Amino acid sequence: MSKVGKTISTNSKKHKLYHLLSSYIISSQGNNPVINPFLKGNIYYRDILCKSRFVFLQHGVTKDDISSWLNLYNRNIFGFVVTTNQEYKSIFDYDYYYKPENVWLTGFPRNDLLYHDEKRYITIMPTWRKSLMKYPDPATGIWRIRNDFKESKYYRFYNSLINDKRLIDAAKKYGYKICWKSHPIIEPYMYMFEKNDDVLFFDDDKTYREIFAESDLLLTDYSSVAFDFAYLRKPIIYTQFDREIFFSGEHSYTEGYYDYDRDGFGEIAYDLESTVDMLIDYMQNDCKIKDKYLARINDTFAFSDRNCSERVYKRLIEADK
Repeated sequence: MSKVGKTISTNSKKHKLYHLLSSYIISSQGNNPVINPFLKGNIYYRDILCKSRFVFLQHGVTKDDISSWLNLYNRNIFGFVVTTNQEYKSIFDYDYYYKPENVWLTGFPRNDLLYHDEKRYITIMPTWRKSLMKYPDPATGIWRIRNDFKESKYYRFYNSLINDKRLIDAAKKYGYKICWKSHPIIEPYMYMFEKNDDVLFFDDDKTYREIFAESDLLLTDYSSVAFDFAYLRKPIIYTQFDREIFFSGEHSYTEGYYDYDRDGFGEIAYDLESTVDMLIDYMQNDCKIKDKYLARINDTFAFSDRNCSERVYKRLIEADK
């Protein structure tokens, strides 16, 4: 962030002082250290902290039920920013307990900066699995991985996918490059995978914005990055080889209003062979989005312009009057 403008060191005395003096805390993250940098020491500042207005920009569309985490009594969000019509409705359908004035259907500011620069990339971008991790390292914040990670269905599936000869050969034949972008929690453990020389592995310096712009097709599982990609009206494939386990409570949320068969922006594969088949089929057809899924995308987003930042700004100004 220091490349963008002035910053202060996280958890420094200056940070904590400014936090107490702030009228608004605005963040894409809703974890405890964001809204309370004092953590257990907040007992001395509770009366001040409760007066801060927390605006949650989100780091992904709320497509599942995470009300146990983001509800009013746990996070006390002043401005809950949402971007789709279904997402807006879900905040009132589930036990979040917010009033309409606290849920802002403005679109995500970051989507204002999305652009097109396709390079014939087919990008694989899965989310993580909480059940495969132990706990965050207190010193670094990096999640520690389970010893049996390489025996997991997650590892075996994706390791096989990035080394699938049929997929690699098809990409060469049709002029595409298979790419991989890890979830930040999985990234420290990518050394455990067998990295195929024909696959481009994006590093930390490669921004999501660049990946969305340069990719012609996205393959994901349950990640909300599909919404950012869909905002650009590009094709998506979901691979959900562990769907039943994923939504059984082993991850950090449970299945919500979003039904992949009814609402998804692309086909769903449930095993390695069908995943590869779908990817090859799209490459054969120049990665063109199908009318069925384009219609779903158009019906999903409340806005498709570049004015989301302005709408959030106006809500802040109106609330401050």
